[in-house]
Amino acid sequence: MSREAFHLLLEKYLQDRCTDEEKEIVEKWYGMLDKQDMEDVDATEINMLEQKLWERVHKDAITPVVKFSPSLRIWAAAAIAGFILLAGYAFFVNQSKAPKFMASLALNQLKEYRNSTDKEVLFKLEDGSQVTLQPKASLKYPIHFSKSLREVSLEGEGFFQISKSPERPFLVYNKNVITRVVGTSFIVKNNGWGNETEVIVKTGKVIVSANSENLAFNMKNLLKSNHEVVLSPNQKTVYNAAENTFATTLVDRPLPIDLKENKQVIKESYSFNDTRVAEVLNRLQIAYGVEIVVEDKALYNYTFTGDLSEQSLYNQLDFLCESIKANYRVEGTKIVISTNQ
Repeated sequence: MSREAFHLLLEKYLQDRCTDEEKEIVEKWYGMLDKQDMEDVDATEINMLEQKLWERVHKDAITPVVKFSPSLRIWAAAAIAGFILLAGYAFFVNQSKAPKFMASLALNQLKEYRNSTDKEVLFKLEDGSQVTLQPKASLKYPIHFSKSLREVSLEGEGFFQISKSPERPFLVYNKNVITRVVGTSFIVKNNGWGNETEVIVKTGKVIVSANSENLAFNMKNLLKSNHEVVLSPNQKTVYNAAENTFATTLVDRPLPIDLKENKQVIKESYSFNDTRVAEVLNRLQIAYGVEIVVEDKALYNYTFTGDLSEQSLYNQLDFLCESIKANYRVEGTKIVISTNQ
């Protein structure tokens, strides 16, 4: 099997596009490796590990673990050899994917804005999009966006308000993730030592995917699919580069959404008088764009009287649940209400 075929096979596996038979083959052969030894392998050990794997493959080829044809088993062995080669490549490169414009444009066509002050700075791009950069943050961008794509590269924390242009998607790159939008507002920032990136959506929708070329030599990372998450208003995700995982949930303080204008609004009347709980919850769902699930459907028939105006969503739920002897919890991007046990 050629090296190009190795890469195509592994790319299919990482993108979860393999057939069940292909997936089982790769996983069976990968299971021969000593995973603990592979976690923190030194670059000088690549050849040794590859040789060790081949010895295991040849040994198990005599007594196969699963019933596959000999030709299919040889193909699987070659695939795993390619897996080791790709892992070694990832170890030596270990770089984030850069925006296309940074590779294709001359230096005099690129700009960088760095916030060297101790306050946030509002910065405007040529398409009308606005970026609020926090102290020490920087933004790299082309003097002129292309006709089909708008790309920028961010270091640090920035709040983006993107002008609508469906035919020209807007991509924000940082060392861990790529955030894709067509018109919305959101925050991108690094947490901790830079191994985590948090994306918070204010309005619209964004697609967040792992920066796929940022691969450390870790077999668990390489085996995970190159997944992505879609975020709506009042949702956030934290990407952990070390684990190659997304943790998606609601923001700490959800705000009501003006669906017609796609803007967040702060003040709205939430006064209820002997109103069925089903109607109250429906009102909150629409207002915040958050799914609320009720485990005990009998709770829908309860009534609620009270004024929840100028309260945060979670305070509103506290008052409501207290009146109907229930409680709530956040599960991912949903709010689940259940009766008190």
